[in-house]
Amino acid sequence: MVGKLMGYSALGRFLLSMAFFAVSGVVHAQYYDDPGLGQKPVATHPQDYKPLGIRAGSFMLHPGVQLAAEYTDNVFYTENNTVSDTIFHIRPYISAQSTWSRHSLNVSAAADFGLYADYDFRDYEDYFLSIDGRVDVKNRSYFSYGLDYMHLHESLGNRDAEQGIEPTVYDFYGGNIGYDHTFNRLSVGAMYTMAWLDYDNSVSATGEIIDNQDRNRREDSLLLRAGYQFKTDMQAFVSYTGYNIDYDQEIDAGGYERSGNGYTVNGGLQFNITGKLNGDVYASYHDRSYDDPTLPNVDGWAAGAGLQWNPTGLTSVYGRIDSGIEETTDQYSSGYFRTLYSLRVDHELTRFLQLSAFVSYFNNDYTQIPGAPPEAREYDNVWRNGIGVNWFINRWMYLNASYGWEQLKTNVPDDNYTVNRVWLILGFER
Repeated sequence: MVGKLMGYSALGRFLLSMAFFAVSGVVHAQYYDDPGLGQKPVATHPQDYKPLGIRAGSFMLHPGVQLAAEYTDNVFYTENNTVSDTIFHIRPYISAQSTWSRHSLNVSAAADFGLYADYDFRDYEDYFLSIDGRVDVKNRSYFSYGLDYMHLHESLGNRDAEQGIEPTVYDFYGGNIGYDHTFNRLSVGAMYTMAWLDYDNSVSATGEIIDNQDRNRREDSLLLRAGYQFKTDMQAFVSYTGYNIDYDQEIDAGGYERSGNGYTVNGGLQFNITGKLNGDVYASYHDRSYDDPTLPNVDGWAAGAGLQWNPTGLTSVYGRIDSGIEETTDQYSSGYFRTLYSLRVDHELTRFLQLSAFVSYFNNDYTQIPGAPPEAREYDNVWRNGIGVNWFINRWMYLNASYGWEQLKTNVPDDNYTVNRVWLILGFER
């Protein structure tokens, strides 16, 4: 169980989740963001409609493609003078999983080509490549590893940095290696993670160059975790993550040294109750300091939880509370503390028809520098919710329709927005 809770920083996990084609909270089974709580939710392929895959030696291949149309009523995420558009998506992907009796290796590659009907200067091309696996050393002892590359673009809904008229493009490189071992009731693990972010410059609506080079950085982290299983279905755990962030430019555009380090300490309980309720609850403390003495530290206590409840074999309910400190180059802030709350319900209406609904809320609490003006960004409150339906036509074809709503409330004048989006996806998978 140790390895399930290890991984990238909050930003890294967010970027990875983007690679799994989260569509307004309604996600196709092949790319479902499994909460890792012991049981699969019902929003996966029903047994009668699971793709068979293609055997290639000791690997199973699952190629596929999604053809999607997305309608949005607020292309530029503005408070006033909103405009609508339709975006067409082409999303090819392929995954390969080993079928070895010992060890494992998984490789996934995907792309998302977004084509705007009217505002074609917002077109983008995203790419993803992921390799991960494990090496079984002996019983209850293994090494894990992973490598990731992503070529992504930022949504205009991101208020953390200045956005250009064209998409802000960046590359993410990541890698990790870990070791886990279980001694009877005691389990221990460690994971070292490296990640690099490399941003391209963008162009403003007036034609000026937006310099994003002061956002380029490297993040290194080391996670240590120990758990003790005091009951068959309960484990107490503690973890410590120390990290260092090194910006390529020593001084950013605002004149600050944003490199520094930080740590997170977690302690809690992981459990499984009667096979119906799985999850974890914990308390955490976060701290981030900066090389520049004029930037105040970002720190604080938080509570977290991840719960999955399967009241029947046809319904899954799961929620998540998570928090973390995020980076920013906002000229009036050293960083911000993000707290996320989410709830989702999946229901299998028939063997080939599944319904989903979700609601989420996150708060970004910015730590302002001394003397920040009243209009400086102090908080962002974002609500998202949506509903969707999956229709599995046969083993290799499915249809998804969904609706999503998003709203930002912030203290910055004229910077709020409300967005409605409708998706229609036709998918093919072997």
